[in-house]
Amino acid sequence: MNKIIIGKTLDAKGNPIEGSGIELQADGPTVQLLKKSMIPLIANPITGEYLAVLENQDKNGDKYIKGLLIMPKTASGPPEHYHPNYLEEFEVVEGEFIFLHKGKEINLKPGEKITVNAGETHTFYTSGKYDINSCIGVAKPSGQVKSVVFTLFGLAHEGKLSKKGEPQFWQAMAMASELGEDTVFMNPPLLIQKVIGAIFGPVAKWLGHCAIHPEKLENSYWMNKVEQFITTEK
Repeated sequence: MNKIIIGKTLDAKGNPIEGSGIELQADGPTVQLLKKSMIPLIANPITGEYLAVLENQDKNGDKYIKGLLIMPKTASGPPEHYHPNYLEEFEVVEGEFIFLHKGKEINLKPGEKITVNAGETHTFYTSGKYDINSCIGVAKPSGQVKSVVFTLFGLAHEGKLSKKGEPQFWQAMAMASELGEDTVFMNPPLLIQKVIGAIFGPVAKWLGHCAIHPEKLENSYWMNKVEQFITTEK
């Protein structure tokens, strides 16, 4: 089967860095969805994850946002969390995912779906069986999903995340302080999170840190960071 490499990291001169990127089946379902996606393709060079927006909230009155997430077998997924004000729907496209939903592990294969309602704890990760794992994710309404992911992936390109892909202390404090109504992580306990956010959040802001970096939501930022998968098929 023919394979292609997409999403290579660009150096300071805009040249693709050899050895970067992710290899996909040229005629596989993930590539077919990418052909219909919106620019930009964004990437996290630490975790090896990629995200392409399929439908933007700007086009539907902020009712939802739909994206395609691509993860290698080594990706560990986000920390366990819940969203107080919106639900998420996931459908596996390639590979196999394990969803931890309300404390229960659920294996999902291509074509299988799961809905996570507002307030329900969850996380997800790959089963580790396949090199390529992809799924469609929808947030209804869109919340801050796009802003948070674009910011974190951009920080990864700037060397401002840990080796595990986690934000450094002051960035984490800014997020804890500003995003508590959007995403709540299960560890540390919520009360401790609120206390830490109340104490250190204002300091993080004073130091110039903010939860969302608007420049990382611009197409131009990603055109300079990641080799784009561009097609005329829409």
